Amino acid sequence: MELKKRKDQWTKEDDERLAEIVLHNVQNGKTQLEAFEMAANELGRTKQACGFRWNKTLRSQYSQSLLAVRNQPQQSMRSHLKLALTSFDELTEAYQSLEIRHRELQNEHEKLVKWLQQGYSLMKD
Repeated sequence: MELKKRKDQWTKEDDERLAEIVLHNVQNGKTQLEAFEMAANELGRTKQACGFRWNKTLRSQYSQSLLAVRNQPQQSMRSHLKLALTSFDELTEAYQSLEIRHRELQNEHEKLVKWLQQGYSLMKD
């Protein structure tokens, strides 16, 4: 007697693709629900079916990978924050330098205006 295969039975490839989508989404700061929706579109299933398959069957198999990808965005966030702070410090320093140069140019301008006014007064007299 031959075993009947259900039409909607999950294959190993389906499981692997679902896991890949979930892990990728979590790593990129998205939710598992978003991953289930994406997987549903790709695998031709409902997002509820994908969520059920993940939580009932695959989650325990991929628990270490899930934990690893959950920690990666935090490390990535720290490096982005560090870069942003460095950039902010550099911008602050550049702004302060420009502000000093601006004041110097304003002083030079005022001196030139006074000099021109004196010259004009002398020529007038």
